[in-house]
Amino acid sequence: MISSRSRDELPGVRSPALPMLLLPLLLSAAPAPVSPGPVSPALPGPVRVAILSDFNGTYGSTSYPPALGRSVARIVNDWKPDAVLSAGDLIAGQKASLTDAQVRAMWAAFDRDVRTPLNRAGIPFAFTPGNHDASLPRDRREAHTYWQAHPPALAFVDRADFPFRSSFTLGGGTVFVVTLDAAGPVVDAGQRAWLAAQLASAPARAAGIRLVLGHLPLAGVSEGKNRAGEVIRDAGPLRQVMQDGRVLAYISGHHAAYYPGRLGTPGQLSAAGQPGGLNVLASGGIGGRDYVGHPGTARSTVTLLTLHPATGHATFQTVDADTGQPVQTSSLPARLDGLGGALNRVNDFR
Repeated sequence: MISSRSRDELPGVRSPALPMLLLPLLLSAAPAPVSPGPVSPALPGPVRVAILSDFNGTYGSTSYPPALGRSVARIVNDWKPDAVLSAGDLIAGQKASLTDAQVRAMWAAFDRDVRTPLNRAGIPFAFTPGNHDASLPRDRREAHTYWQAHPPALAFVDRADFPFRSSFTLGGGTVFVVTLDAAGPVVDAGQRAWLAAQLASAPARAAGIRLVLGHLPLAGVSEGKNRAGEVIRDAGPLRQVMQDGRVLAYISGHHAAYYPGRLGTPGQLSAAGQPGGLNVLASGGIGGRDYVGHPGTARSTVTLLTLHPATGHATFQTVDADTGQPVQTSSLPARLDGLGGALNRVNDFR
């Protein structure tokens, strides 16, 4: 029978001695500590942006269609994106007979119905100026005054000419966005050079996705706007700058017809050795127009664009702003043959 002493406490041996004798053996038998390997950085997560453009009413209007209110509510309450990107026409200016007070009243309506609800939800509103916002000298002056007083909470890279053109990042630098002053059909050599410099900058090179936002499209999308003066004039050099700068997509407004497409010949290569052609997103609008060659197709739309910087691609989810019903990409025309070149429908951007 063993006494109440521990089994290690054998007669004539003091219990602390045995562990001390075994300690060198235990230490020599223990495996060497393993140094932790390098920790792989986490892949950047998706960045979600709502696309909402061309919602101005008739000249001088200080009220908006009900579909705009529903779209803003959807963005704030359901989608909750990282930002809103707008391709312009936020107010109904571009009429010489409007007074300064009327233009200011339109910006006050925009502030009330669009910017303030988004701002309260912590969703910045990023934009490019449209022809109704910034064509006439008076309109440009009032736009400058309004936006200098209400700058969006964005990580700007270049804001020297804000609000008419700028660059900024989203998603902690994973998405780089440039806004052009394309309220009219001419994007001159100076602005192309500025765009090339933005796309060559360190923040642009570090981003997984690069986007360019401009009001007029590179090619015709809607029937009522498919004419000279309503698309970028001689758009080839501008398109080449974007292709060489590895822009994922050019997002435009003005034609008020939603269409994700590819402009150019995929078999060709850019000067940087990238596949030819450029993704374009005609952002649609509130109060849509028929597609070129497709009567009876007009509808209002709002889109959620999900950007994946880790893989350099983007997907879109679009709804009819009047009915709330999804707009399936497969329901859109397979091809549009408008002024400036043919657009071929795409299911996503790569």
